[in-house]
Amino acid sequence: MDPATAASINDSLEHLGKGRTVISVTHRLEAAPKADGIFVFREGRLIENGRHDDLLKMKGVYAQLWNKQSGFSISEDGTQARVDAARLRDVPILSELDEVTLGAVAGLFVTEHFVPRRLVVHQGDSGDKFYILVRGRVSVVRAEPSGEEKPLAVLEDGDHFGEVALMRRIPRTASVRTLTDCVLLSLQREHFLRLVEANPQLKQRLEEITTLRTESE
Repeated sequence: MDPATAASINDSLEHLGKGRTVISVTHRLEAAPKADGIFVFREGRLIENGRHDDLLKMKGVYAQLWNKQSGFSISEDGTQARVDAARLRDVPILSELDEVTLGAVAGLFVTEHFVPRRLVVHQGDSGDKFYILVRGRVSVVRAEPSGEEKPLAVLEDGDHFGEVALMRRIPRTASVRTLTDCVLLSLQREHFLRLVEANPQLKQRLEEITTLRTESE
């Protein structure tokens, strides 16, 4: 669902649910803190349950999902999204940045909107952007020599891709296609590099992280 529809449904459920028991099944957790009880399932098995604050203290699956989806704000019509500077620390290549630089980087992200079944990244194209998926689901596939597409992953709210593109302009190793309506934040390589050029030690450290990431893929 687009952000406006999701917000409308959550508001309706909150209004109509007064005095009633409402069971909501979702992977988006923005309304979860208001729930009296949260049940976390994985592969059909109940693995955690409790209230929002209790589950965060457990630092389990729910806490991981909450942290991944938190730190973003999005307009009701879905045309504008923002990311908090602190949220960017979860991105390995950005975790070395100081608070001031992180704040500057957060301000460089641009909102992009894609309808279902659209290519965001095409395998073989030169990488020049880093993406954070704020809302939606995308599939990551790799074209094999035979011409068949090999599924690699499905990414959801809070996931990111194209990290290496911030430091190196190298061909994309896979294609990314939207499965649902998606809102993404993108960061241009040239804008990011302008910030780190003034700090040679930081640039060297980021190059080291990029090398490790490249070798592990």
